[in-house]
Amino acid sequence: MSKSKLAALSRSLAAATGSDRALDAAIAETLDAPEATYSSSVDACLDLLHRVLPGWGWHVGYGPLGILPYATVQRGEARFEASAATVPLALLDAIVAALEAGPDSEKT
Repeated sequence: MSKSKLAALSRSLAAATGSDRALDAAIAETLDAPEATYSSSVDACLDLLHRVLPGWGWHVGYGPLGILPYATVQRGEARFEASAATVPLALLDAIVAALEAGPDSEKT
């Protein structure tokens, strides 16, 4: 995965507001993953997490006002959190942030 492709995917995720087939295709292509409904399915996002970040834990919830969902992916001391319009988008954003940080991110 190139940093530039991950950065482009991160920008697309930041602009997303819900289910998006083009975004799902971009995720599959960028992360060399099977086609799935990532932008609308928590289960698909968790399958992706286990594929691209094996051994990482996760948590999803809503912020203090109960409006925006957030997601966290974590392994060791490395922790990446994101908020988005939907739980799947937040989870995807956190996954991509961890990937952008690179393989040494769990040592930080």
